[in-house]
Amino acid sequence: MRTGLGIDLRTSLSQTLTPQQIQYLKLLQLPVAQLEQYIQSEIESNPMLDEDISDRPNYKDSFSDGTSEPDYAADEMPTIKEQVAQVSSEDKGDSFEFYKLLMQDDSTYRTTSYSTDDDESEPYQIKYQESFAEDLIKQFQLTDLLPEEKLLGIQIIGNIDTDGYLRTDVEEILKETNELITDHNFSEKQKYFEVSMDEVDDIDNPASQYCLGEESLEYLNKASELLRPKKIEIESFDDFYYDSEDYKINLLTTVNMAQVEKVLDVIRHLDPPGIGSRTIQESLTAQLETIDFPDENQKIALDILSQTYEAFTKKHYHLIMKQLKISEETLKNALDVIRRLNPKPGGTEYYESVNVVIPDFVVKKDDESDELIIVLNDGQMPNIKLSKAYDSLKKESDFRKFNKETKKWIRSKYDDAKFLIQAIRQRKNTMMKIMTSIASRQKDFFFIGEPGMKPMIYKDVAEDTGLDISTVCRIVNNKFVQTDFGTNELKYFFSEALPSIDGEDVSTRIIKQALKDIIEKESKNKPYSDDKLSDMLNKAGYQVARRTVAKYREQLRIPVARLRREL
Repeated sequence: MRTGLGIDLRTSLSQTLTPQQIQYLKLLQLPVAQLEQYIQSEIESNPMLDEDISDRPNYKDSFSDGTSEPDYAADEMPTIKEQVAQVSSEDKGDSFEFYKLLMQDDSTYRTTSYSTDDDESEPYQIKYQESFAEDLIKQFQLTDLLPEEKLLGIQIIGNIDTDGYLRTDVEEILKETNELITDHNFSEKQKYFEVSMDEVDDIDNPASQYCLGEESLEYLNKASELLRPKKIEIESFDDFYYDSEDYKINLLTTVNMAQVEKVLDVIRHLDPPGIGSRTIQESLTAQLETIDFPDENQKIALDILSQTYEAFTKKHYHLIMKQLKISEETLKNALDVIRRLNPKPGGTEYYESVNVVIPDFVVKKDDESDELIIVLNDGQMPNIKLSKAYDSLKKESDFRKFNKETKKWIRSKYDDAKFLIQAIRQRKNTMMKIMTSIASRQKDFFFIGEPGMKPMIYKDVAEDTGLDISTVCRIVNNKFVQTDFGTNELKYFFSEALPSIDGEDVSTRIIKQALKDIIEKESKNKPYSDDKLSDMLNKAGYQVARRTVAKYREQLRIPVARLRREL
């Protein structure tokens, strides 16, 4: 066999994406809010882009009562030409001429905004709102604990999550607290040592305030030397003690796991009760323990949580009644008490977060024509156009004075601006194609709601629009549409199909809703098993196996029959 090096020519085909294609794919994925931010950043960074404000209202119009307009101050924002000149100023040879050329006819490119703020209005004030952690620390500082235990408590409060639970390892918190205590003690001893040594060195001669003769002064100096304390050689800070009026030492002792449990118990009984618990059992138990005068039902509820918690979580009510020796009615009343407790003591009261969804589309029903109207929600999106700066530069003979790098930079910015405008226009057309396909296939939904949902997959929309399936996925992902039946994500309209008894394909979303309706109407004393649910769906016309029922139930986050049982 011959081995060696040689030259071999082969032909092959490969597909690569250009930077412009990659940028366009990114634009397809952006929802409307992020696209607005992206366009705004491009306007600020590219001097060849201008925002088209021709459609904006003219604030210079006179008032209806005939009075003249007030004096408005123009906003001195940098113009397009100023931005180009600023970037090109790095070119030392052309900077002045470039700036001079672009600043000609500056009024063409300057935009003006007006302010109608009333100077006599009250200044804007920010109201300080105490945080949840600050409120807990303020309560905790009022407790009768040792200083090192209070330091430990502050560390614990700082690790409480938004639900009000302590999910950080307590051993790690204990280690960090002891490290803080060690650093604190070292700093305290060092300060104390410095202050005490200064006091030893700064003792004044008691005879210096009197004007005496030399002989008397000599005797008094000897006496003061006898009274002056000697300096002590200190082997370690722990062997040093000096009572100073200027500085009082404050040493802390390290904490242990027993003190961690003690501090945790104190925090759990602050307001709101149950805060800082490590488990839901601790939280619910602490909430019941804070009741000053509990009634019989509350006492039994506490016994259930503390003595029979495992049986409670599995809803083995017969074991609870047997162990606590209580009747079914008593158990029911105690369970009602537990249901009124707060499983998330932190909750939204202190950590409110609002998720605002801005729809990318609005689909309305036209009552006159009985057709659907699709609107792309881009009303707040900046309208961009090419700046006239490039054309004016090309017409000017002075443009030839710029060197190669400056001309290349100007041309690059112009090409980027031109491509962005075309990409946004193409993105709009592509999105409208996909939304039109979805609305056409799910027309019944937009008229009657979820019962009109039809099975639909990405391939169906790709065939309607002539687009690739990956492009459809990019458009659908993180996009929302506002309808008469609420605002839904576009992925909501895609679902698999299952055959019905009549042989027609039914959307799995309709089957899931039917399953949910059956479970909501079931008897809470004797909930349906998955086999029973499968039989009931088959009677309703849906061919669903028991395994499929279990899968749909888990997707709907509905527990098994045993855990759905109530007294």
